[in-house]
This record gives sequence, structure tokens and C-alpha cells, in this order.
Amino acid sequence: MAKIFGGQAVGRVLREEGVEYVFTIHGGHIWSIISGVVEQGIKLVHVRHEQAASYAADAYARVTRKPAVCVATAGPGMTNLVTGIAQAYWCGSPVIALTGQHSTIHDHRGALQECYGTEIYKSITKWSERMVEWSMLSFYLKKAFRDAPKYRPGPVALEYPIDGINRQDEEEKQIAYIPSWLKHPPAAPAGDPRLIEEAALLLMEAQAPVIVAGDGVHWSQAEAELQELAELLHIPVNTRRMGRGAFPEDHPLALGAGYRGGFLRQADLILVIGMRLGYLEAYGQWGEKARYIQINEDPEEIETSRTTEMEIIGSPRLVLRQLIDSVKSRMKKAKEGETVRQQVAEARDSWEQRVTAEEERTRYAKPIHPAWLCREVLDFLDDSATIVYDAFTATQFMAERVKAKFAGQTLESGEFGNVGHGIGMGIGAQLARPGKQVFVLMGDGGIGVGGMDIETAQRYDLPVVYLICNNSTWIAGMEKEFYGEQLRGNTFSMLPDIRYDKMFEPLGCHTEHVEEPEHLRPALERSFASGRTAVINVFVDDKVRHRIVSTPTSPIITSMLHHMELEKMPEEGRKSLEEGRKIVGREHF
Repeated sequence: MAKIFGGQAVGRVLREEGVEYVFTIHGGHIWSIISGVVEQGIKLVHVRHEQAASYAADAYARVTRKPAVCVATAGPGMTNLVTGIAQAYWCGSPVIALTGQHSTIHDHRGALQECYGTEIYKSITKWSERMVEWSMLSFYLKKAFRDAPKYRPGPVALEYPIDGINRQDEEEKQIAYIPSWLKHPPAAPAGDPRLIEEAALLLMEAQAPVIVAGDGVHWSQAEAELQELAELLHIPVNTRRMGRGAFPEDHPLALGAGYRGGFLRQADLILVIGMRLGYLEAYGQWGEKARYIQINEDPEEIETSRTTEMEIIGSPRLVLRQLIDSVKSRMKKAKEGETVRQQVAEARDSWEQRVTAEEERTRYAKPIHPAWLCREVLDFLDDSATIVYDAFTATQFMAERVKAKFAGQTLESGEFGNVGHGIGMGIGAQLARPGKQVFVLMGDGGIGVGGMDIETAQRYDLPVVYLICNNSTWIAGMEKEFYGEQLRGNTFSMLPDIRYDKMFEPLGCHTEHVEEPEHLRPALERSFASGRTAVINVFVDDKVRHRIVSTPTSPIITSMLHHMELEKMPEEGRKSLEEGRKIVGREHF
């Protein structure tokens, strides 16, 4: 009987599951796995910091809609993966994390890099398991590939003690080590027919319905069905998170983030499809007039604090098809939709006029205003480009201007609110969509957290363009306009006007430095034309604030600043805080 090492068993399962890339940093506790992976012809993407491995795997999984693998050694290698795995968990991304560990005989005895990842990962994975039984290595890894993409997708973590993964034993002892062992995967669930009929009637009778579609539409590949239902009943559609672009955002019925609010407040029925109504969605508290229908494959994703007419549990793709068929069977004639389309067009035109006015007002500003920067970028990028957000202030201006054309076109950290993820996600996105434009909007905060993995992108010849919005501070406006003298000599700022382009130039990256607004477009053209990893360093205005910092009733103003001493605040910040207190009442402070 042939004998194999534990690492070889891991490598064979990864090959069977169609894994092309493993994102990793090698280490003594995982050399057996690394050898097993290489033996199977799987490509290693060896990063500079393990966080980039988990971020890259997250982006690759979201773009390809299939599990992606990151591997880290024991102790600090494992803990360095944690933030990226947490992001994958909260964003619903099927990442499989494999980590090394000390020998089991050294448990609680001060082993080298002693750490217990199974326990650490419990709250940020679907499940985690310590591989103490050699014969079960293949079984649990196969199970991870089955469970991670099952809706709601999410990460799974497996921890391999070195005494098991380095052990050699008979191949036949590996349980469930059978290629393509699951011949007939379970079918995705359809919705309850009775509820489908009721929902179809409500949609047909509604005078001002709105559809809000999210991650579930992306993962179930329900783009065509979403568009068919919306066009059949002439319902405006707003797409969110990974669902952005599932309904093309240049469609006559598409609602952009900047003008969806009026439609949601006036809606008499809101159909929420594949969307978790979390913090960034105000938990669905959009208006008091609307009745709600929530459709989700996972009942745990239903927002129970929002009064709901009905919840339909099923695959968004199948449920949408059921709704379409039910509506068609009841319709006597085509529904008139010109009025709705006109309303959407008027709202969009009004919004775009305001946006255009802002861009024209700032196009010659120095330092460069994020509004003009984002307009130049979006006018340049191809419709097939992938855009990664990793800049606090500038992301607001980019996200509201993007008109996504396909699901998964924009990648972000979602409600996890990460910083520094963009570098690794750019790597994963380019490997998932080779040859397509990948643009990463960075802040100088994020470049400090993960910037050295730009060298990884360059080393693997990945044409990713990283544009750094350099305003030399964290959360623009907080220090200068709110804290002022109250920091008593402390600062949130970096050294002013750092030339990040010069840092990455010796690595062979294409680099650009931009201070003049008219130089933005040529810098983009040269960067993408170079075919190399590119870094564009742009000095942007540090006085431009994110809306969450500027709005008197935002959580930052109403809670984070409750302790501020008004008499010591700069005038602009004091006015914002005073206005917020008038609106929400002093008891909130």
C-alpha cells in the first residue's frame, strides 16, 4: 500500500476541488502542506504579511464565487490571518484557512508558537476544527469545501498540529478521500408556493414598490431573474454590497445610493432580496409607509427588528423565477411603466446635476478634491474594471458615482469597516479576472497597514493600479475641525506629504505623483498602459470630510464627541456639534 504524508493528503484534496492558487507565507509548521500543494501543481502566492493572504483569498472567492484558500504557519502566522478572516465572515465570503500548530504532546507546555486557532476562530468562521486524527484530514477538508460556499457563504478554519501533518501512513486510511465523492449535491431551495402567490399579488397591487437586492443575488447568480422581474412590473431597483451591478446601475429603473432615499421613504412595498439589513442599511428602517417582503436563503439573514409582511426562505434565483412565473400567469396585459421610469430619470438627473456641479466647482482645486479625483478615475476605467475600496473619505465620493455593470464589480470591507485590505484584495481580484483592469482606491492609512504587499503584486507581475489618496491623516477633519487643542500636542496625522511613489519605485513598480488636477488622467493612462503594478500618489485636500463626519446627526457626532469641550473646539466643528445637539437632544451626549 502506498504511503503519503498528511501534507500530501491536503494537496490532493485541493487539486480535486479545483484550487488554482494558495495564498500563504511558509513556516516550519506548514512545510508539509506547502510541499503537498506544490506537488499537485497548485500555484503559491507568497505574500509579505499573512493578512494579505486572507484578503487576497477573500477577493478571489467573491469574484469567482467559489472557495479560496489561505495557509499560515502556527502562532503569529495564524493570528495574522484573523482580521482578513473576520472580514470574510462579515462579508459572506467562502475562504478556507489552513493553519499550522505545535505538536499535540506539547499542549500547554510552552511550545514554540503555541496558540489555539480553533478557539480564536470560533466567532468569525462557520466552524473551525483541530485535525488531531490523521485519517480525517481529507474528510474535514472536503467538508470545508462543501460548507464554506453554502449560503450564507463564509470562512472555515482548519488547524493542523505538526505531529499529524508530518505523519506518513497508508493512503487508503484517509476517510472520504475519493475524487468527486459527492455525485449529486443538494438542490438549492425554492420558496413556499403559497407565499410566492401572496407576494406576487402584493407586487402587482403595489402603487410604489421598490426592490433592494444584495449579496444573495450575487451568490445565486440571479442577475437575469432580477432584471426580468423589475422590467415586468416596472419596479425601481437598488443594489447593495456584492449585489451592486447585478441590476446594471445605468438601467432606467436603477436607483443610485444618492437618490434612493426618496423612493424608499415613499414606497408602499419594499421587496428585500438576499440582503442582510445591518447597520449600513439602518436595519431597514427606511420609512413607515412600506410593507416589507424579505427573501433570503438563510433564515438567520432575515432582519427581525423590521416589521415584515412575509419572509420567503429560498434561493433568490429560484424565488425570483417563481415570482416571475406567478406574475405572468396573472397579468392580463403589460403594466404601464413610463411614469415610474420618468420619476427615476428625474431623480437621477437631479442627483447627477448636483454631483456634476460639485465636480466642476472642485476640478481645479489644489490640493485635489476627492470628488474630481473620482470623476477622472470613473471616466477612464473600462466597464469591465474591478474597483476595490480602501479609503475612508474618498470611498464615499467613489461609491456614489460608480455605476456598476455586473455583480461583484466593486469590492469592500462592508460592515467590518477594515483598513489596509485593498492591497491583498487587488491581488486576489487580478488573479480571479486576469487581464481585466483592477483599480484599488487606497488611503494613506491603509497603505501604512498593508503597503509592503504591493511588492507581492509586483513580484507576481500583476497589473494592479493602487491610487493613494494622500491627505496625511486618519479620518480627515476629526483632528483639525473637532479635536483641535484638546489633543494637547498629540496627533492623528502622519508626516506631511509623504512620497509613497518613491518608496515603491525601486521595486520596479510603475509610479506616478500627482499634485495638479489636470495630471490625473495622464497618470492613469500611463499606469494602466504600463502593464505593471502601479502606484499613483495623489495629494488630496485634508479639509474634505466624509459625510459621516459632517452630518450633525451621524453616530460620530452624536456619540463619539459627547465628551468634547466646546470652548476648545475649532469653530466649524463646534457648529456641527451644536447643531447635532439641537436635532437629537442633549441627552444623547
